[in-house]
Amino acid sequence: MSLRMIALDLDGTLLDPEGRVRPRSIAALEAARKQGLEVVLVTGRHHSVTRPYYEELRLTGPAICCNGTYVYDFAAGRVVSGEPFEHADAQRIIASCRQHGVDMLMYIDDVMLYEVPTPHLQKLGAWIDGLSTRPKPELRQVKSVEEVLESGPNVWKFVVTHSDAGRLASWYAEAEAMPAYGVEYSWHDRIDVMPAGRSKGSRLVAWAAERGIDPADIVAFGDNFNDVGMLTSVGLGIAMGNAPDGVKAQVKEIIGGNDTDAIADRIASLLA
Repeated sequence: MSLRMIALDLDGTLLDPEGRVRPRSIAALEAARKQGLEVVLVTGRHHSVTRPYYEELRLTGPAICCNGTYVYDFAAGRVVSGEPFEHADAQRIIASCRQHGVDMLMYIDDVMLYEVPTPHLQKLGAWIDGLSTRPKPELRQVKSVEEVLESGPNVWKFVVTHSDAGRLASWYAEAEAMPAYGVEYSWHDRIDVMPAGRSKGSRLVAWAAERGIDPADIVAFGDNFNDVGMLTSVGLGIAMGNAPDGVKAQVKEIIGGNDTDAIADRIASLLA
């Protein structure tokens, strides 16, 4: 392949189990950029919690956030392309979560909102508190996401979660049948919800086309079901060794887990 772009998921892929970018990965991506390759983060995260890694890697182009719902330009401090939820569709997701008794995290313009604290959110909050990045991400507890929605913010993504896997699966079975939404597991107890048609793969291919880059000239690394669209849309999709079997079955190549230097080693071989 004529390699022109490297696309990377963050959690479970570029980040190790402790949420850090391995030093050899940083060096390998720097070497790729020096050879003229584009490096783009393609993540389910809100841009505010993508920024620390973007800055650590010293990237310059935009990042694809919230599973392809939007592209964020950090230099300009704004969304450069994206399609948020229609207000009524966001309302229906919230109502469905209420009906099934599952929890939700709502990503709006520059803030992540939740009602019920979970171990995941507590860990995320502690990580945010320890950041030196400015501006710091804002993770805010609210009494009612419906009240916030009435103020008219852009809603980019919902994360639906619950400790009861059966209850969560029941909600998923109903939600995936709703034509207005795209729903994908991003972790064993978390489901990402985007407007229909938005995915990491579709946004990556569209953004690369604007750069004059063919999908065949892109290598992508990912680890979970919300990465499958990206991994199967490019010239070489590579799954991490820690990926679920259902993800591994859909890709051309599998490397070591995110607790190893497998990404750095594979990038080095691609650059050789």
